[in-house]
Amino acid sequence: MTDTEKTRRLTRRRNLLAAAGVASPMFFVRNGWAAGKSVYIGTYTGVQGEYIRKFVTPKFQADFDCKVFQTENVTLGNIAILRTQKAAPNYSVMLMDDVGVPIAKAESLIAQLPPDKIPNLAKVFPNFMYNDGYGAAFAVSTVSPWYNKSIKPIESFADLWGERFRGRFMMITPKQTQSLHLLTVAASMVTGKPILEAQYELDKGWTKMAELKPNVQTIYDNINTAVLAVSQGQADAAGPDFSKQLLPVIAKGAPLVQSQPAEGSFAGVNCVTLVKNAPEPDLGAALIDRILSPQVQKGMAEYTIAAPAVSGIELEKATAAIVPYPESRMREMKLYVLDWERLNPQRGAILDKFNQVFGS
Repeated sequence: MTDTEKTRRLTRRRNLLAAAGVASPMFFVRNGWAAGKSVYIGTYTGVQGEYIRKFVTPKFQADFDCKVFQTENVTLGNIAILRTQKAAPNYSVMLMDDVGVPIAKAESLIAQLPPDKIPNLAKVFPNFMYNDGYGAAFAVSTVSPWYNKSIKPIESFADLWGERFRGRFMMITPKQTQSLHLLTVAASMVTGKPILEAQYELDKGWTKMAELKPNVQTIYDNINTAVLAVSQGQADAAGPDFSKQLLPVIAKGAPLVQSQPAEGSFAGVNCVTLVKNAPEPDLGAALIDRILSPQVQKGMAEYTIAAPAVSGIELEKATAAIVPYPESRMREMKLYVLDWERLNPQRGAILDKFNQVFGS
């Protein structure tokens, strides 16, 4: 080998090493734009919040070299936070039910989700993109009454009005969305119209709701309290409530059954939103993208026993047998989604009426 050839070979080797030296650090700093930043997310209480805290946040922080600060609340609580911080938000990401998205959008509390920064939005079922892309579903569960497995099964919502539940039914607080599901059923029973039509005649349901009052043992805010009472036989039935809150405790041995009413059940849709004027919009978008990723969707579905909202997920058999997934199964199970844009403006008056009927 001549001196010239040796020189050329050494030069090539140095160039390769130099290129490797540049490329290697670049790999580790591909998310360098996020390094040292912090992002605030408002999640749900219960198993969904727990899953995000235990399994989503740690890896996201490691991947982006950032900090994630999480608080847990319910839909209306999260919206209340956004209202108080509207001028200067702390949060970048907020979770809320489908009922909350039109409220938050109308009050300019949330921003339209940017598809270019959230690639996994393309995987979300079209029916579960809300209000022109201001909210995207990440989990779907069923909403129906539930009961102690020692009693005769609840086969219809109408069973709740039966004599056997006199003083034995724990009703969900009217402060929560599920109470509107119950009122809609009552309106359907009175008018004889299908549930999706009866939702536009809720006023006609109050006479039926008044007939339910003798069966209501108590009105509960905390599902853990109701689970304990029904499990111990202090009450026979409760709800209606989300399967995501019930199925995990049933899987751990609670002697409960969530009903599958003949009329069908309601869809409990959990959505993710990006806060308007978020302090960290890009990092918030990245966190939303992570929540919608196939890996997180599968893990969360199997941990919380709720259906994913994106296509192409292969669930373990035990979960697949229970949850409404894919979309075709949602239709088979007759899951109703109410018209929240029409119903939300009535919420204040409905709450007042609930208090009149059940508080007197």
